[in-house]
Amino acid sequence: MTTIKLDEVQGIVFSGYNKYMANASYYLLRIEDAGKTKAWLKNLVDSGRISHGAEKPDDTTENRLNLAISYPGYCKLEADEAKRYSFELSFREGMNSEHRSALLGDRGPNDPGKWSWGNGNKEVDILLILFSKDDAIHAASCSSFEKGFKAAGLSKIDRLDAGAKVQNQHGFVREHFGFADGISDPVVDGFPTVTGTGEIATGEFLLGYPNQYDGKKTQMPVSEQFGANGTYLVFRQLKQNVGEFWQFINDEAKRQGIDPEYLAAKFVGRWKSGAVVAPGEKTDPDKINNSFTFANDKDGTGCPFGSHIRRANPRGVGLGENEAESLKVANRHRILRRGRSYGSFLEDPSQDTGKDERGLLFICLNANIERQFEFVQHTWINNLKFAGLYDEDDPLIGSALETDRKFTIQDEPLRRRVCGFQQFVTTRGGAYFFLPSLTALGMLAAS
Repeated sequence: MTTIKLDEVQGIVFSGYNKYMANASYYLLRIEDAGKTKAWLKNLVDSGRISHGAEKPDDTTENRLNLAISYPGYCKLEADEAKRYSFELSFREGMNSEHRSALLGDRGPNDPGKWSWGNGNKEVDILLILFSKDDAIHAASCSSFEKGFKAAGLSKIDRLDAGAKVQNQHGFVREHFGFADGISDPVVDGFPTVTGTGEIATGEFLLGYPNQYDGKKTQMPVSEQFGANGTYLVFRQLKQNVGEFWQFINDEAKRQGIDPEYLAAKFVGRWKSGAVVAPGEKTDPDKINNSFTFANDKDGTGCPFGSHIRRANPRGVGLGENEAESLKVANRHRILRRGRSYGSFLEDPSQDTGKDERGLLFICLNANIERQFEFVQHTWINNLKFAGLYDEDDPLIGSALETDRKFTIQDEPLRRRVCGFQQFVTTRGGAYFFLPSLTALGMLAAS
């Protein structure tokens, strides 16, 4: 079992603070005066405001605070060219660059030129995430921070808010389409909640530790002292077109003479309860089992090959010569999710009229953006030939095709083909960040 320096690692790596922190605000900030911003950073670190992994949040904890910096932001604080170019290429190029956006499928309605933030004069330097236990504490804390931005040499590009997560009957988070979410986070070696040896190496999510890929430490930026216990953070604002999704599902289910809940579950790969769709199932069994592979569903007649969860994590089937080899390959491309939904929740998602925006503030952590997040997005989510399919991307979040999208449901005696639907998720903004250790934040403030 790996021993992690918990007091060096920012707390969001280990927890999304969902249990005790009902409110979250994501501040998108621009550095206007580097000297003032460095002094502000130093004060945050010295005063103990930045949350770390050795803290144990409970219902008496009022706030948690985490901070990440983009490559443009780092360049404003650090003049040394060698240090700047020590970061990985994807981070330096940025999510909104032509090459990275093509990899991610950010074109058409998702094109960075159409984003609300993260492009042009709305490029973000610092991501400040504030969590609070209740509305009153959150309002006061946000007000206090916002009043101090000018003196800190910062200007606010935007503030994105997320409230308390809605849970289903099993205590799992429910996202806006109506399905249980956050079930499949990897079990990471050395994390405080993990007993024994975790299935995924620590170095997949924290720099300075052996990774899953080759057992070595992933290359660290600047220096070992600066890079260790840090990680890369991917942030994307994803608008969910909930009403359009359920309108299509209901219309298509009626046309095919099947249950809409069954068809929607095939798209996702899970029932609303969070149960993975198994071969022969026509209704939600309401039983959760996340310790599974697709070894008992090699034909995809339960959870379709092209469904969202099977693309996002193929587990132990189809990536190698056998199940063990396939699982080994899949585990080299895992991500750690820490996002929250934004916008009001509807008890019946099909009643969404589109008047109010709702979606996901997607956050994932990974030690190598290209091998982890970008690989999943490009090679699995948006791959039109994934698992032997033809001209299909992820039916739920895919963006490789704008219109006339297709989805194959493996079935017996004949497969079903669903055609003619549009994208159900639209990217509204995004950026790549580095989440430094507490030591690295101090070094940055002193640079």
